[in-house]
Amino acid sequence: MLSDKIKDYLNEYISQEVYVQVAVAKGKNKTSTNAAISKYFESNHFQGLAEGKPYNTFLDDLKDKCLGKLVNSPMKDSKTDDEIIIELQRKLNTLKAEELNDTYWEVETGEYLSGTDIKEIELERDTLIKFLTSKDEAHDTVSTLCKNYEKLCKEKYPEAPLPLEILSN
Repeated sequence: MLSDKIKDYLNEYISQEVYVQVAVAKGKNKTSTNAAISKYFESNHFQGLAEGKPYNTFLDDLKDKCLGKLVNSPMKDSKTDDEIIIELQRKLNTLKAEELNDTYWEVETGEYLSGTDIKEIELERDTLIKFLTSKDEAHDTVSTLCKNYEKLCKEKYPEAPLPLEILSN
């Protein structure tokens, strides 16, 4: 099961991507938030989102960080005071090859994920894609992503301006 840290990171990553694009559409077209969301549907960014691109990018980056790729790394036995490297070395020196090939390091959060976690992320991606195929569900989904991002911003950056003001609408 995915950790809350990974779920939160992915939610922020995807919500921010969408929010920024909708905000740009709103500013460029001097229109309402709802109209900006409709305009967003015409963009290449939305097309990529509907194909799962943000998830695919995240998954590709994650697969590049498979610990199995570091088995013969000189870093494996080097001296260091860096806690992150020490943790990586511990895993490289204690896990079996099969386990290393099923362990992925997510750099931004410092979390380690398994092949099962990757399957869960792929399922999330596929669910999002389904919601984006129907025009009504797509509008609700994009609106929800924008609301989630504004909630997050209000918690993390209470003074930051929120161009969509979608929570107020």
